[in-house]
Amino acid sequence: MSNPSKPKQAEASTKAKPHIFIPPEDRKTSKSGIFSLSIAVITMLGYIILASLGTSMIEPYLTPDGTIVPPQEALEKMSVLAAVFIVILVLNLAGLILGIIGSMNKNSKRAIAVVGSIINGVVLFTILSMFVFVLNG
Repeated sequence: MSNPSKPKQAEASTKAKPHIFIPPEDRKTSKSGIFSLSIAVITMLGYIILASLGTSMIEPYLTPDGTIVPPQEALEKMSVLAAVFIVILVLNLAGLILGIIGSMNKNSKRAIAVVGSIINGVVLFTILSMFVFVLNG
């Protein structure tokens, strides 16, 4: 004789875990992954532009012994560049978070989200490590 409680347990366990299978072809690309990848490209371009602008702004005020003597207007422009740097840094961090969120989404394709989070993470780590090395001398 069979145990009548076994089919009820099996039936209850299948009802407790509803799982909808979506074939990989039918999945859409994660929107947060697309945003993450586009933010990564924008922030990389932003860092390149900031580096070139900062270098071209500071270069006329270098003295032969290596010290910098900028006038007040150059200091104001450099403070604007520093504010833009902070905005781009926060944008880069937001791109990293969006990439992580997009890579955790199980109902969409994750490739672009993973690429976006990797690029954002590498760029963020590189910029922050360069910043720390410059501050430590």
